[in-house]
Amino acid sequence: MTVARVQVRMRPQSILATGNVVPWRQSAVASAAMGKVVDIPVDVGAVVREGQVLARLDDREARQRLAQAEAALAQAEAAEAQLRARLGLSGEVFDPRQTPEAEAAQAALTAAEAEARLAGATLERYERLARHDNITRAVLDEARTRLEAAQAQVQAARRRYAATLDGLRAEYAGLRAAQARIAEARAAVALAQKAVEDTTVRAPFAGYVAERFANVGEYVTPEKPLMELVVLERLKLELQVPAGEAGRVRRGQAVEATTDAYPDWVIRGEVTTIRPLVEADARRLRVEVIVSNREQRLRPGMFVTARLLLPERTPWVMAPRAAVRWHPGLGAQVAYVVEGDRARLRVVQVGEGIGEEVEIRSGLEAGERVVVTGLEKLEDGKAVSSTDR
Repeated sequence: MTVARVQVRMRPQSILATGNVVPWRQSAVASAAMGKVVDIPVDVGAVVREGQVLARLDDREARQRLAQAEAALAQAEAAEAQLRARLGLSGEVFDPRQTPEAEAAQAALTAAEAEARLAGATLERYERLARHDNITRAVLDEARTRLEAAQAQVQAARRRYAATLDGLRAEYAGLRAAQARIAEARAAVALAQKAVEDTTVRAPFAGYVAERFANVGEYVTPEKPLMELVVLERLKLELQVPAGEAGRVRRGQAVEATTDAYPDWVIRGEVTTIRPLVEADARRLRVEVIVSNREQRLRPGMFVTARLLLPERTPWVMAPRAAVRWHPGLGAQVAYVVEGDRARLRVVQVGEGIGEEVEIRSGLEAGERVVVTGLEKLEDGKAVSSTDR
């Protein structure tokens, strides 16, 4: 059998606390759309990555609305392009005088003005001739009539040119309205695309599917969660500290904790959150500790016992955990101490376990040799042959 010595170890003084393991990050995932569930490709316990599909809803109606919105957008864009081509626009700067229609009206006005100038010059020449009786009265009257007609054509051409410019300006204002309709149609397409995307429910973060609340064929709404996701690589310990110790608790304070599921494993972390209020009914201060759980031995809901470590140190009598066992006949914890070549039974009072060791509050002294293997074959006073560990 193997023996080991009881050791004195300097351990930090500590504040005892108890609490539970809770998820560091947890989310009830719901659909942003209403509809019938057609597929749920993951189940409870599944590991999912961020963005992975968790569920799909019937998207036929949403896709039909998207197709209608896209058709309306195409129609609005075609109308705008047609109007832009009519106005001769290649950029955003618009001058109605530079459009083909305005240029044609301007050319007609220029021709009418030239015709009026020619008629005026002809009339002046005929009037000079008439003063010397070199032209008949009828020819002179015809020249006046031609000038009046030419001047009337100029006025009409000016009115047509002005009307053309006004019409083009009105059409340009219509172009702005057409562009506004395009913007509205694009917004409608974006909303329709979002509605289609909302029929696919994706994981907001990487984690585990803790619960599933819906099945294929059910009609769901945003108010009804589909499933619950949790992160297990990091967890929180929600601890309750006696109110009298509140003044000694600090953020960043080191914490060691254990759980009955893994009594030899020390869970290490530090205080990250101190709740501002003391629970009046239990006279407890609640603190939170973030711990790593890469091996995923911890599970939300586990009970833990913790120690918040203080700067001050005190000697602890520590023995191997394997040296202590429960004695049914005595109803107490016992250990076997090697005295000479005999094993002597001792009743011990134990305290906290730290890794593979346990605190001995009474029953053993530092330096004594205790049996750590083969205890089930021992009895008080039995001769032993031992090997130090």
